[in-house]
Amino acid sequence: MRKLIGIVAITLLSLGACVQEPSFSSTPAISFKSIQKITKSSNDGFGGTTKIDSVIMSINFQDAEGDLGLTEAQLKSDPKYKDFRNFEVAVMLQKNGVFIPITFTPALGGLMNFNFKPNQKAGPIEGSIDYSTQFVYAFYKGYSPQFTAKNDTLKFKIFIRDNAFNQSNTIETDPIVIFKD
Repeated sequence: MRKLIGIVAITLLSLGACVQEPSFSSTPAISFKSIQKITKSSNDGFGGTTKIDSVIMSINFQDAEGDLGLTEAQLKSDPKYKDFRNFEVAVMLQKNGVFIPITFTPALGGLMNFNFKPNQKAGPIEGSIDYSTQFVYAFYKGYSPQFTAKNDTLKFKIFIRDNAFNQSNTIETDPIVIFKD
């Protein structure tokens, strides 16, 4: 029994010594993971109900230093982050078989206002990020005059920035239909 425990311990130590930290770029890299839509009903504020499409986009990321996300303290203490946005989402609407950009005010995306590495120790990091936004059927024209009352096909372009202002590659999501009957 002691021999078996000794062999297992030596094997585990040997395997642990072989594990190396991954080698990622200082510029964050992202890839498309998934997109999904959840349709629900809600009070429309006028005594009726309306449908809402919640669109959830998921991306994978890698970064060499792990300097993704900011705390409130970092935002307040460092003026370089005054209007910093580290998660950008552009909306593309399909018209006549071609995807055209749609401007949203305010723009989608914004700030990942938490550190991905709470200990803030520099080093490689990878994982996934989920971002969601909602489209309310009753207010479809408020998004853009390009929207129709039903069956609009959208896709999204996404990129992120690390705290050193390095911008990742831009990915596109798969298309998704909103305002569906």
